[in-house]
Amino acid sequence: MKRFKAFAYVMLVTGIAGVGATTLSAADRYDAQRDRQEVRADYRDVRHDNNRMAGLQAEIARDRAQLAEDVRCGRRAAAARDRQELMADQRALEAQMRDVRYDRYDIRHDVRDRR
Repeated sequence: MKRFKAFAYVMLVTGIAGVGATTLSAADRYDAQRDRQEVRADYRDVRHDNNRMAGLQAEIARDRAQLAEDVRCGRRAAAARDRQELMADQRALEAQMRDVRYDRYDIRHDVRDRR
């Protein structure tokens, strides 16, 4: 009877370990898929951020041209407004650049962690 209980215990532990290993491999596949999706989303986010940065750079160039025109023509109030717009656009561009740097850092670490 002792041998049967020991045998049953060993078989039970083996069965539980086998089911756990199957579940673990399924979880690993799910994690790998989730990691790939996360990297794709990060690349998509960087692409959108780069497009937004290009738009902000064009807007800054327009603001600078308008500011130069207002200064040249002596329109002080318009120049002050243009200067405020230019500063706001530059702050938005800097924030966008920080976001891109963070996203690229995140991509590097996500790709490294997948290996």
